[in-house]
Amino acid sequence: MFKRATLDLMTIVFSLVCVLLILSGCVSRPKQQASPGELLVIGEEDMRSERFEVARLAFKRLLEEYPDSKHRRSALLRLGDSYYHAEEYIESKLQYAEYVRLYPVSAGTPKAYYFLAMSDYQRNLDIDQDATVARDALENFQTLVRRFPGSEHTADAKQKILELREHLAQNALFIANFYFRTNLRVSAIPRYKEIIRDFDDIPHVRAEAMFKLGECYRIEESFKKAGEAYGLLLESYPDDQYASPAYNRLLALTSKK
Repeated sequence: MFKRATLDLMTIVFSLVCVLLILSGCVSRPKQQASPGELLVIGEEDMRSERFEVARLAFKRLLEEYPDSKHRRSALLRLGDSYYHAEEYIESKLQYAEYVRLYPVSAGTPKAYYFLAMSDYQRNLDIDQDATVARDALENFQTLVRRFPGSEHTADAKQKILELREHLAQNALFIANFYFRTNLRVSAIPRYKEIIRDFDDIPHVRAEAMFKLGECYRIEESFKKAGEAYGLLLESYPDDQYASPAYNRLLALTSKK
């Protein structure tokens, strides 16, 4: 009885091993002998099944073994997609950047620029973080809109540009306000000036920068410059929340003359 149970257990184990071997054979695709077209099809099948790591094997083989293939562009673009959809955005950025470098004008270039930008857009964009990632995303969205205005991705790229401009303005204001709060006005003043110069499309941020610039000059007793900053705010954004305190500051400065 014990011997039979042991044999049955061994049979079950053997069967499981066979199943695992079969499954591992499926995962180890693509097959050794495969044409560029076959590799692309295999990769696409795995992409549809969301087996992104496996799809990557096919696309990489095509790129490495068939450098002159007509399918090379598609493979490189889909390699980027395999990383992007797996949320590996740093790696997807590298692949899309390589595509636009090698193929600056092709049917897939607009898509490559869009997802090159999206690879940065999807990463952490908190206003207290370094703005390099947001700037890179903005630059590539702007390139897409400028070079490929008829692309299917252009409308969304324009919306993302607005969002990123807002983000960069808030980031710049966050840094300037930090210096203002810590009494490092020598560092705050040029940053407020940059915001006023660079973000005329973000009025609420620009208005706050004008008021805070005036505050910096007022505290330092540069009253003429303070008055100019408050006056610019009242002229540019008379309905902003900072307009009323700016008006009161300006009245107080006038009374000192």
